Amino acid sequence: MDSLLLPAVYLGGCITAMSIFSHFYRKLTGLKQIDSWFPDNEAKEEYIGLLNCETPVPEHHLRASLLRRAMEGVRRLVQVQQEKPALQQLMRMGSVGDDLWTEFTVAEQDIMNELQAIASEANTYKEGWGQTIFSTAAQMLEHEKQKELQKEMAQLHTTEEKKRQAQEKRDQQEQQQQQERDADRKLKEMEKAQKELLKLDENTKNQKGKK
Repeated sequence: MDSLLLPAVYLGGCITAMSIFSHFYRKLTGLKQIDSWFPDNEAKEEYIGLLNCETPVPEHHLRASLLRRAMEGVRRLVQVQQEKPALQQLMRMGSVGDDLWTEFTVAEQDIMNELQAIASEANTYKEGWGQTIFSTAAQMLEHEKQKELQKEMAQLHTTEEKKRQAQEKRDQQEQQQQQERDADRKLKEMEKAQKELLKLDENTKNQKGKK
């Protein structure tokens, strides 16, 4: 378990750092969305669509959809919490303007409003669910992250295993080729030795004949 924990922490830290840098870089270079800090909230739109569907949707489907909406809310809240210190640092350095900070604070407030709306919706299904839905959503997000990490680790293991097998195959081929070269060299040496022996015998016979 410990062997997986360190790569998980390292990978998560790298992804977070790259995500923050990429996010601010796009905004500083003008490649940003005009209306929102985040893309469209598909989970929210899905829930509202089910809620307003002409054909009544079973409650368990609505609950599941609301939970997915809560997961997206938690995901965005975590992202904002991770990006805020970096943005504040850029503000202090004068690297970004007030318009970007305004956009960020608006997005932050939108998230808080969204979380309040989700809690209110949850309480309409079951009293007190609004107090626990986010902890459930956070646990599910963590479970997803662990599954994704395990998948990445499995893919990495598969890739490394393929590399190992390919290297073994190359080593075997090189070894076989070397054995073939050695055998060919020995054969040529034997043929050369035989020719020398025949030549020596011939010279010996010629010398005896002269006598």
